[in-house]
Amino acid sequence: MKPGTLERIYPSLGDDYKNPGILLIFRLAMSAALLGVFNFVELSKNIDLVLLSAAALVSGYDVLINAVKDISHRVLMRENLPVLIAVILSFAIGRGAEGVIALLLLQLSYMARDYALYRTRKMICEAIEPDRRILKGAETNPKGEPQKLEYPIGSTVIVYEGMAVPLDCVIKEGSGCADMSFITGSPKKVKLVKGDYLPAGSVCTEGQFVAEASQLPENALYRKIASVLKSDYGEMTEIEERLIRATGFFIPAALAASVVLLLVLPFAYKIDFMETIRRIITIIAVASPCGVLLSIPLTWFSGMAAGRRKGILFTHAKALENSAVMKTIVFNKAGTLTDRNFLVTEIKTDRMDPATFLKVAAYAAANSKNSLARAIVKAFGEEIDTRLVKEFAEYPEKGVSVTVDGIQIMLGIGSFFSENGVAIPERADEGTKVHMAVNGIYAGWISLSETVKQDVSIGYFNSLSKAGIDRVAMISGDSREKDRLVANELGIEEYYAECSNEEKLRRIAEIKGRTERRSTLAYVSDCLSGEKLFKAADVGILTDGITCRDELTKTDIVIMENGVAPLPDVIRISRRTKSYIIKGAIFGCCVKVIILALAVFGFAPVWFGLLIDFCASLAVLLNSTGVYSRDTVA
Repeated sequence: MKPGTLERIYPSLGDDYKNPGILLIFRLAMSAALLGVFNFVELSKNIDLVLLSAAALVSGYDVLINAVKDISHRVLMRENLPVLIAVILSFAIGRGAEGVIALLLLQLSYMARDYALYRTRKMICEAIEPDRRILKGAETNPKGEPQKLEYPIGSTVIVYEGMAVPLDCVIKEGSGCADMSFITGSPKKVKLVKGDYLPAGSVCTEGQFVAEASQLPENALYRKIASVLKSDYGEMTEIEERLIRATGFFIPAALAASVVLLLVLPFAYKIDFMETIRRIITIIAVASPCGVLLSIPLTWFSGMAAGRRKGILFTHAKALENSAVMKTIVFNKAGTLTDRNFLVTEIKTDRMDPATFLKVAAYAAANSKNSLARAIVKAFGEEIDTRLVKEFAEYPEKGVSVTVDGIQIMLGIGSFFSENGVAIPERADEGTKVHMAVNGIYAGWISLSETVKQDVSIGYFNSLSKAGIDRVAMISGDSREKDRLVANELGIEEYYAECSNEEKLRRIAEIKGRTERRSTLAYVSDCLSGEKLFKAADVGILTDGITCRDELTKTDIVIMENGVAPLPDVIRISRRTKSYIIKGAIFGCCVKVIILALAVFGFAPVWFGLLIDFCASLAVLLNSTGVYSRDTVA
């Protein structure tokens, strides 16, 4: 986690666990021994005072030093200062033994808390790193022969069936399937062919690949993901800021309450002055909210790890917080709701047979990079002799003009033909159609349809609605007719067509302006959409993280697989994480209120109050991993 969250309150929050050391253990044992002598050996009052003072100094001199540092740094939420005040007051009223016990409990609680933080973070981090599993699977091939694990970039990697891939590579030969569930969070086997990316951690389940190493092992995709999870906690979330502001009144309120009790109890209720001080000591000692606040960053981290197990990368804690109140989602159509390709569905011509028409259209479209042109070439499916293609001219988003074997061919959308004075039949421009003219004479059209992604359907949008999404919109740079067909198929009522990137930014801002004040808007797209569009939304969600692996930190959330199916999981994990934080804070604060109430009525000496308070804060801390544990089991 980056500095600037709660590390100022609790500096060791981001550190690795440090063994308490022989010296600290010896100090606590010596302090406890001196306290034992005080309790079981009858000595003079002066010697008793010396024993207790020595016990307090041995166990708590660093508490004194840290309290002074806290005051100098204006960090008044940690337990050092309140407990130190309580210890001083305990000695002042002749209850030094209780003060020594308070110091011992504070040191033991710090040790237990450090270990709990370390074990929790270690458990989560180990669960998201597959190093041992990868190395174990890559040590030998299926014949039991040794398999080298160090590959320079560009070297050949043979991937056998059942083998775990030791590093990121690109397939050069072969085809088959691989289990990428460690990366994508999905149990679906991924079909792979030449040119596809094969990330480290994947397991070949079918076929055999000859691949080329594209990254050194230390730069593998899974390591980049783990690095984001471990180090990019990000800026303080709003809920943290609110809780810190709210709990910031604990210590001043405790001091004010102590003054009131000092004036009220002895005079209004005739309670002994020393007894009043004893009750005040407990109130001051348990006033620090640090134990409650410590669980917050760890709970966010646990939520980020839970998302990782589902193939979802939350790049910072605020992404979780904003997703928890998500009510509106704006989808970029191409690459998100539809594949970036089209299928030829119908050919209509009176000039030639359909097969010849498709062949001529494929030759005309051979040099175009337009998605419609590529679909026509793919539908033709035969090798094209580009030597026959001459005088190629492309008009972006409109069409092409080309000479094929000496014949002038024009291929494009209806408006392109109108601009060039070629009439098309009435109603022939409905839907997605590419028209063709031969030597200036209209020849017919090819109808194409966009391929809606398999994980998107009307049922999918119903699942979003059940997850709490009130509004879904679609924006696109394609024609209104194309978008109308897709929107009708998916049941999307609100869509905006023919949008440039600037127009998309304006549409997102308009929709965001009509969103409820306490809710957020998410923009979902693939990596070709543009970084500005992600930043324009409250939550930017990038899909197909494997393909867009170099852009992991450029948006708030990354869905590693090529699809939007995990979106309901994004919402569920975010809301569950926020719920754990709120419930943990409420529990911790309620325990403090109960202890304070018991202290006011004289039922909670300082050692008892601290013991219960530390146990409660430790329980809240351990409970923060519930988000991760519950999702892992589920």
